[in-house]
Amino acid sequence: MRAITGISATLAVAGMVCVPGAAADPTPPGATPLTSLDACPAQTRGEPPVLLIHGTNASVEKSLGPTRQALLDDGRCVYGLDYDSNQPISTSVDYFTAAVDRITEINPRTTMDIVGKSQGALIARAVSLKFTDRQQHPIRQVVSVSGPQHGVTSVVGGIDITPLGAGTPAFDLLGRAALRDMLIGSPYLTTLNSGPMTAPTVRYTMIATETDKIVTPYTSGFIDAPNVTNVLLQDGCPQDRAGHLTESTDPRTVDLTLHALDPVRHPQVRCLPNTDER
Repeated sequence: MRAITGISATLAVAGMVCVPGAAADPTPPGATPLTSLDACPAQTRGEPPVLLIHGTNASVEKSLGPTRQALLDDGRCVYGLDYDSNQPISTSVDYFTAAVDRITEINPRTTMDIVGKSQGALIARAVSLKFTDRQQHPIRQVVSVSGPQHGVTSVVGGIDITPLGAGTPAFDLLGRAALRDMLIGSPYLTTLNSGPMTAPTVRYTMIATETDKIVTPYTSGFIDAPNVTNVLLQDGCPQDRAGHLTESTDPRTVDLTLHALDPVRHPQVRCLPNTDER
C-alpha cells in the first residue's frame, strides 16, 4: 500500500508507480515493492510520515484501519505496506528497515513514526534497534499495540503451537516461521532481547489489554525502560474489555495511539464500554 493522505472526504494518493527493472529493491515475495513508494503529498509534510505494520494473517485495514483513517483525517502522510506475515520475522525486519530508509530518502522529513499491531509491533521495535548506531535515528516514535515483545506462551496468530516448542524448525516447513519466532524462548527472541530492548533516542508507547487471548501473557506487550510508556487499556476505563482482535477497531485504542503520536492535538482519550473480548 502506498503513501496516502486524507483531507475531508478526499483521499490524495501518493502513487504506486512501479519502477521496472529496479535491481536494488530488497522486497521479498508478496510484499509491496519499495520502489513503488512515492513521496508524501505536499500538504502532509508538516508532520513526520507514519508507517503502519499489520499483524499475523491480517492486513493494514484489518489491524489498523480506524487508526489509519484517523491519521488521514489529521492530515498525516501514512504508509501501509503489505508483507508475508508467515515468513521469518528477521526477513520482515530487514524489509521494513529498508522501507524506513526508502521513506526518509524520498521525503524532506528526516524522521518518521511507526505504529505496529501484534506481530507488526514486534517488527516495529526490532526495526528501531537496527538504526541504533546511526548518528541520526530516523524513527521518532514507535507505538506498539499488543506486541509480543517478550514472546507468547502457546498461541500465536490464533494457532496453538505449544506441542512444537520454541526451538523446533517445523514451522519453517509449514511456511509459518514467524509463529515459531514469537514463542517465548525462541532463538529469534533470545537474540533480539539479549541486549537493550529499545533504542535510546526513540520514544515507545506500549499498549496492551488484559483480555488478550492471543498475546499471552498480555504483559509481554510491556517493556521496562526509561523511554517507554506502558499503557493498559483498562487503566482508567475498566469497562473497556476489548480483546486482541477487537483492539483493531476499539475507539480507546485508536485514541491512545493518536495521543502517543501527538498529545497536543489529541489530549482526550475516550472511555467506551466494549465487551468484545475476542
